[in-house]
Amino acid sequence: MPTSASTLPRDDSVPENLIAFQERFRSERACAKFLRRWRYGDDGFVCPHCGGTESWYLAARRLDECQSCGRQTSLTAGTMFHKSRKPLRLWFLAIYLFVSSKQGISAMDLMRKLGISYPTAWTWLHKLRGAVACRETSLLSGIVEVDETLEGGRDEGQGGRGTAKKVVIAGAVEVHEGDAGFGRCRLSVIENASAQSLGAFLGENVAPGSALLSDGWAGYSAEATTGMDHFPSAIEPSGLKAHEVLPAVHRVFSLLGRVLETTYQGAARPAYLPLYLAEFEFRFNRRHSKSRALLFQRALSTGMRSRCATYWEIIERDNPRKRAAA
Repeated sequence: MPTSASTLPRDDSVPENLIAFQERFRSERACAKFLRRWRYGDDGFVCPHCGGTESWYLAARRLDECQSCGRQTSLTAGTMFHKSRKPLRLWFLAIYLFVSSKQGISAMDLMRKLGISYPTAWTWLHKLRGAVACRETSLLSGIVEVDETLEGGRDEGQGGRGTAKKVVIAGAVEVHEGDAGFGRCRLSVIENASAQSLGAFLGENVAPGSALLSDGWAGYSAEATTGMDHFPSAIEPSGLKAHEVLPAVHRVFSLLGRVLETTYQGAARPAYLPLYLAEFEFRFNRRHSKSRALLFQRALSTGMRSRCATYWEIIERDNPRKRAAA
Protein backbone atom coordinates (compact mmCIF):
# COMPACT_ATOMS: atom_id res chain seq x y z
CA MET A 1 0.00 0.00 0.00
CA PRO A 2 1.38 3.45 -0.86
CA THR A 3 2.56 5.62 2.01
CA SER A 4 1.41 9.18 2.56
CA ALA A 5 4.36 11.35 1.52
CA SER A 6 3.43 13.96 4.09
CA THR A 7 4.28 11.48 6.86
CA LEU A 8 7.79 10.75 5.60
CA PRO A 9 10.45 12.10 8.01
CA ARG A 10 12.94 14.70 6.81
CA ASP A 11 16.29 13.63 8.16
CA ASP A 12 19.27 15.42 6.63
CA SER A 13 21.90 13.50 8.59
CA VAL A 14 24.54 11.57 6.65
CA PRO A 15 26.96 9.32 8.59
CA GLU A 16 30.67 9.86 8.14
CA ASN A 17 31.81 6.22 8.12
CA LEU A 18 30.90 3.56 5.57
CA ILE A 19 29.27 1.08 7.95
CA ALA A 20 26.95 3.70 9.43
CA PHE A 21 26.24 5.05 5.96
CA GLN A 22 25.12 1.65 4.70
CA GLU A 23 22.91 1.23 7.76
CA ARG A 24 21.39 4.72 7.32
CA PHE A 25 20.52 4.03 3.65
CA ARG A 26 19.90 0.31 3.84
CA SER A 27 16.55 0.42 1.99
CA GLU A 28 14.96 2.06 -1.04
CA ARG A 29 12.47 3.84 1.17
CA ALA A 30 15.24 5.38 3.29
CA CYS A 31 16.97 6.67 0.16
CA ALA A 32 13.73 8.00 -1.30
CA LYS A 33 12.93 9.88 1.92
CA PHE A 34 16.31 11.58 1.70
CA LEU A 35 15.89 12.43 -1.99
CA ARG A 36 12.53 14.05 -1.32
CA ARG A 37 14.28 16.66 0.82
CA TRP A 38 16.52 17.63 -2.08
CA ARG A 39 13.75 17.40 -4.66
CA TYR A 40 11.05 19.43 -2.95
CA GLY A 41 12.92 21.49 -0.35
CA ASP A 42 11.45 22.78 2.90
CA ASP A 43 7.98 23.32 1.43
CA GLY A 44 7.55 19.66 0.53
CA PHE A 45 5.68 18.18 -2.42
CA VAL A 46 3.61 20.51 -4.62
CA CYS A 47 1.67 18.98 -7.50
CA PRO A 48 2.69 20.68 -10.79
CA HIS A 49 -0.84 20.11 -12.14
CA CYS A 50 -3.20 21.31 -9.38
CA GLY A 51 -0.91 22.70 -6.68
CA GLY A 52 -1.91 20.04 -4.15
CA THR A 53 0.48 19.42 -1.29
CA GLU A 54 -0.61 15.93 -0.18
CA SER A 55 0.56 12.84 -2.04
CA TRP A 56 1.02 9.10 -1.87
CA TYR A 57 4.54 7.86 -2.53
CA LEU A 58 4.64 4.82 -4.83
CA ALA A 59 8.00 3.35 -3.88
CA ALA A 60 8.11 0.64 -6.56
CA ARG A 61 7.94 3.26 -9.33
CA ARG A 62 9.50 6.22 -7.47
CA LEU A 63 6.39 8.34 -8.07
CA ASP A 64 4.41 10.83 -6.01
CA GLU A 65 0.67 10.57 -6.70
CA CYS A 66 -1.26 13.71 -5.84
CA GLN A 67 -4.13 12.95 -3.47
CA SER A 68 -6.22 15.75 -5.03
CA CYS A 69 -5.99 15.07 -8.77
CA GLY A 70 -4.17 11.74 -9.06
CA ARG A 71 -1.37 13.21 -11.17
CA GLN A 72 1.84 11.20 -10.80
CA THR A 73 5.21 12.97 -10.56
CA SER A 74 8.53 11.17 -10.77
CA LEU A 75 10.95 11.68 -7.90
CA THR A 76 13.99 11.07 -10.13
CA ALA A 77 12.98 12.53 -13.51
CA GLY A 78 15.45 15.13 -14.74
CA THR A 79 18.15 13.96 -12.32
CA MET A 80 21.17 11.70 -12.72
CA PHE A 81 18.93 8.84 -11.51
CA HIS A 82 16.57 9.40 -14.46
CA LYS A 83 15.22 6.07 -15.81
CA SER A 84 17.73 4.07 -13.80
CA ARG A 85 16.39 0.68 -12.75
CA LYS A 86 19.16 0.05 -10.26
CA PRO A 87 18.38 0.38 -6.54
CA LEU A 88 18.87 3.84 -5.08
CA ARG A 89 20.90 2.32 -2.24
CA LEU A 90 23.53 1.24 -4.80
CA TRP A 91 23.50 4.73 -6.30
CA PHE A 92 23.97 6.27 -2.85
CA LEU A 93 26.87 3.95 -2.11
CA ALA A 94 28.46 4.78 -5.48
CA ILE A 95 28.28 8.51 -4.67
CA TYR A 96 29.78 7.91 -1.23
CA LEU A 97 32.68 5.92 -2.71
CA PHE A 98 33.14 8.59 -5.40
CA VAL A 99 33.60 11.42 -2.89
CA SER A 100 35.53 9.35 -0.34
CA SER A 101 38.36 8.30 -2.66
CA LYS A 102 41.20 10.82 -2.56
CA GLN A 103 42.60 9.62 -5.88
CA GLY A 104 39.25 8.82 -7.48
CA ILE A 105 37.73 5.42 -8.17
CA SER A 106 37.87 3.50 -11.43
CA ALA A 107 34.90 1.86 -13.11
CA MET A 108 36.51 -1.55 -12.58
CA ASP A 109 36.87 -0.91 -8.85
CA LEU A 110 33.30 0.39 -8.56
CA MET A 111 32.03 -2.65 -10.48
CA ARG A 112 33.72 -5.00 -8.00
CA LYS A 113 32.58 -3.12 -4.90
CA LEU A 114 28.92 -2.83 -5.93
CA GLY A 115 28.49 -6.03 -7.93
CA ILE A 116 27.24 -4.18 -11.02
CA SER A 117 28.32 -4.50 -14.65
CA TYR A 118 31.30 -2.58 -16.01
CA PRO A 119 29.18 -0.48 -18.45
CA THR A 120 26.90 0.49 -15.56
CA ALA A 121 29.83 1.46 -13.31
CA TRP A 122 31.46 3.40 -16.16
CA THR A 123 28.22 5.25 -16.93
CA TRP A 124 27.53 6.10 -13.29
CA LEU A 125 30.99 7.62 -12.85
CA HIS A 126 30.53 9.71 -15.98
CA LYS A 127 27.15 10.88 -14.70
CA LEU A 128 28.76 11.88 -11.41
CA ARG A 129 31.54 13.73 -13.22
CA GLY A 130 28.94 15.47 -15.37
CA ALA A 131 26.99 16.44 -12.26
CA VAL A 132 29.95 17.98 -10.42
CA ALA A 133 30.93 19.75 -13.64
CA CYS A 134 27.60 21.61 -13.40
CA ARG A 135 28.25 22.85 -9.88
CA GLU A 136 28.26 26.57 -9.17
CA THR A 137 31.76 28.04 -9.07
CA SER A 138 33.36 31.43 -8.53
CA LEU A 139 36.35 33.00 -10.25
CA LEU A 140 39.84 32.52 -8.85
CA SER A 141 41.26 35.67 -7.30
CA GLY A 142 44.27 37.12 -5.52
CA ILE A 143 47.61 35.73 -6.69
CA VAL A 144 47.06 33.15 -9.44
CA GLU A 145 49.62 30.99 -11.24
CA VAL A 146 48.77 29.88 -14.76
CA ASP A 147 50.41 27.50 -17.23
CA GLU A 148 49.60 24.69 -19.64
CA THR A 149 50.50 21.03 -19.83
CA LEU A 150 50.09 18.20 -22.31
CA GLU A 151 47.90 15.32 -21.21
CA GLY A 152 49.93 12.12 -21.30
CA GLY A 153 53.28 13.86 -21.41
CA ARG A 154 55.34 14.72 -24.46
CA ASP A 155 56.27 12.76 -27.54
CA GLU A 156 59.89 11.65 -27.63
CA GLY A 157 61.97 14.03 -29.66
CA GLN A 158 59.49 16.86 -29.37
CA GLY A 159 58.85 19.30 -26.61
CA GLY A 160 57.15 22.48 -25.62
CA ARG A 161 53.78 23.65 -26.82
CA GLY A 162 54.22 22.36 -30.37
CA THR A 163 53.47 18.70 -29.66
CA ALA A 164 50.54 18.05 -31.96
CA LYS A 165 49.37 14.63 -30.75
CA LYS A 166 48.64 15.61 -27.17
CA VAL A 167 45.71 17.43 -25.60
CA VAL A 168 46.54 20.88 -24.22
CA ILE A 169 45.26 21.53 -20.69
CA ALA A 170 45.33 25.02 -19.19
CA GLY A 171 45.57 25.28 -15.43
CA ALA A 172 45.28 28.10 -12.91
CA VAL A 173 45.86 27.90 -9.15
CA GLU A 174 45.43 30.41 -6.36
CA VAL A 175 48.60 31.01 -4.35
CA HIS A 176 48.38 32.13 -0.74
CA GLU A 177 51.14 34.28 0.67
CA GLY A 178 53.47 32.93 3.31
CA ASP A 179 53.06 29.31 4.36
CA ALA A 180 49.33 29.16 3.68
CA GLY A 181 49.85 26.93 0.63
CA PHE A 182 47.68 26.72 -2.44
CA GLY A 183 44.02 27.55 -2.89
CA ARG A 184 41.55 26.46 -5.53
CA CYS A 185 42.39 25.34 -9.05
CA ARG A 186 40.72 25.48 -12.44
CA LEU A 187 41.53 23.14 -15.33
CA SER A 188 40.28 23.16 -18.89
CA VAL A 189 41.03 21.54 -22.24
CA ILE A 190 41.97 24.25 -24.73
CA GLU A 191 42.49 24.06 -28.48
CA ASN A 192 46.06 25.34 -28.36
CA ALA A 193 48.35 27.64 -26.41
CA SER A 194 47.54 30.72 -28.48
CA ALA A 195 46.70 34.09 -26.96
CA GLN A 196 43.07 33.61 -28.05
CA SER A 197 42.68 30.24 -26.30
CA LEU A 198 44.55 31.31 -23.17
CA GLY A 199 42.65 34.60 -23.01
CA ALA A 200 39.33 32.76 -23.15
CA PHE A 201 40.45 30.41 -20.37
CA LEU A 202 41.59 33.27 -18.15
CA GLY A 203 38.41 35.26 -18.78
CA GLU A 204 36.25 32.31 -17.71
CA ASN A 205 38.26 31.37 -14.62
CA VAL A 206 40.24 34.30 -13.17
CA ALA A 207 38.71 37.45 -11.70
CA PRO A 208 39.74 40.87 -13.04
CA GLY A 209 42.31 42.58 -10.83
CA SER A 210 44.05 39.34 -9.91
CA ALA A 211 47.84 39.16 -9.88
CA LEU A 212 48.64 36.70 -12.66
CA LEU A 213 51.94 34.79 -12.60
CA SER A 214 53.02 33.02 -15.80
CA ASP A 215 56.12 32.07 -17.72
CA GLY A 216 57.33 34.15 -20.63
CA TRP A 217 55.23 32.45 -23.29
CA ALA A 218 53.95 34.92 -25.91
CA GLY A 219 50.43 33.52 -25.57
CA TYR A 220 50.09 35.43 -22.30
CA SER A 221 49.87 38.65 -24.23
CA ALA A 222 48.45 41.95 -23.07
CA GLU A 223 45.18 41.09 -24.81
CA ALA A 224 44.97 37.66 -23.15
CA THR A 225 45.60 39.09 -19.68
CA THR A 226 43.41 42.17 -20.00
CA GLY A 227 42.19 43.45 -16.63
CA MET A 228 44.81 41.52 -14.65
CA ASP A 229 48.15 42.51 -13.17
CA HIS A 230 50.41 40.25 -15.20
CA PHE A 231 53.86 39.23 -13.97
CA PRO A 232 55.58 37.00 -16.53
CA SER A 233 58.79 35.16 -15.63
CA ALA A 234 61.37 34.33 -18.25
CA ILE A 235 62.44 30.80 -17.34
CA GLU A 236 65.40 30.40 -19.67
CA PRO A 237 67.54 33.40 -18.52
CA SER A 238 66.80 32.64 -14.87
CA GLY A 239 68.22 29.13 -15.05
CA LEU A 240 65.22 27.86 -13.08
CA LYS A 241 62.96 25.05 -14.19
CA ALA A 242 59.27 25.57 -14.88
CA HIS A 243 58.15 23.86 -11.67
CA GLU A 244 60.46 26.12 -9.67
CA VAL A 245 59.09 29.31 -11.23
CA LEU A 246 55.45 28.19 -11.03
CA PRO A 247 55.35 25.55 -8.25
CA ALA A 248 51.62 25.64 -7.49
CA VAL A 249 50.23 24.99 -10.95
CA HIS A 250 52.91 22.37 -11.66
CA ARG A 251 52.05 20.59 -8.42
CA VAL A 252 48.46 20.39 -9.65
CA PHE A 253 49.59 19.09 -13.04
CA SER A 254 51.71 16.45 -11.30
CA LEU A 255 48.78 15.30 -9.14
CA LEU A 256 46.48 15.25 -12.16
CA GLY A 257 48.93 13.15 -14.16
CA ARG A 258 49.28 10.71 -11.28
CA VAL A 259 45.51 10.24 -11.02
CA LEU A 260 45.08 9.74 -14.77
CA GLU A 261 47.92 7.23 -14.94
CA THR A 262 47.28 5.26 -11.76
CA THR A 263 43.56 5.37 -10.93
CA TYR A 264 42.39 5.42 -14.54
CA GLN A 265 45.40 3.60 -16.06
CA GLY A 266 45.75 6.22 -18.80
CA ALA A 267 42.27 5.36 -20.12
CA ALA A 268 40.85 8.90 -20.05
CA ARG A 269 40.05 9.43 -23.71
CA PRO A 270 40.36 13.01 -25.04
CA ALA A 271 36.60 13.20 -25.67
CA TYR A 272 35.91 12.57 -21.98
CA LEU A 273 38.86 14.45 -20.54
CA PRO A 274 36.85 17.58 -19.57
CA LEU A 275 34.74 15.40 -17.24
CA TYR A 276 37.85 13.92 -15.61
CA LEU A 277 39.17 17.45 -15.11
CA ALA A 278 35.88 18.48 -13.49
CA GLU A 279 36.14 15.55 -11.09
CA PHE A 280 39.75 16.40 -10.25
CA GLU A 281 38.81 20.04 -9.59
CA PHE A 282 35.93 19.02 -7.33
CA ARG A 283 38.18 16.72 -5.33
CA PHE A 284 41.23 19.04 -5.18
CA ASN A 285 39.27 22.12 -4.16
CA ARG A 286 37.72 20.19 -1.27
CA ARG A 287 40.89 18.38 -0.18
CA HIS A 288 40.82 20.02 3.25
CA SER A 289 37.23 19.03 3.96
CA LYS A 290 37.00 16.74 6.99
CA SER A 291 33.42 15.72 6.26
CA ARG A 292 32.74 12.98 3.72
CA ALA A 293 29.06 13.44 4.55
CA LEU A 294 29.13 17.05 3.35
CA LEU A 295 30.86 16.04 0.12
CA PHE A 296 28.22 13.36 -0.41
CA GLN A 297 25.46 15.93 -0.03
CA ARG A 298 27.15 18.35 -2.43
CA ALA A 299 27.56 15.68 -5.08
CA LEU A 300 23.99 14.49 -4.54
CA SER A 301 22.58 18.02 -4.75
CA THR A 302 24.27 18.66 -8.11
CA GLY A 303 23.06 15.27 -9.33
CA MET A 304 19.48 16.14 -8.38
CA ARG A 305 19.71 19.26 -10.55
CA SER A 306 21.38 17.52 -13.50
CA ARG A 307 19.69 15.43 -16.14
CA CYS A 308 22.93 13.62 -17.00
CA ALA A 309 23.57 11.93 -20.32
CA THR A 310 22.71 8.26 -20.82
CA TYR A 311 25.29 5.62 -21.72
CA TRP A 312 24.42 5.85 -25.42
CA GLU A 313 24.54 9.65 -25.36
CA ILE A 314 27.94 9.57 -23.66
CA ILE A 315 29.47 7.26 -26.26
CA GLU A 316 27.57 9.11 -29.03
CA ARG A 317 25.94 6.03 -30.52
CA ASP A 318 22.35 4.98 -31.11
CA ASN A 319 20.77 2.51 -28.72
CA PRO A 320 20.40 -0.72 -30.77
CA ARG A 321 17.24 -1.63 -28.84
CA LYS A 322 15.57 1.58 -29.98
CA ARG A 323 16.67 0.96 -33.57
CA ALA A 324 15.23 -2.56 -33.42
CA ALA A 325 11.95 -1.27 -31.99
CA ALA A 326 11.68 1.30 -34.77
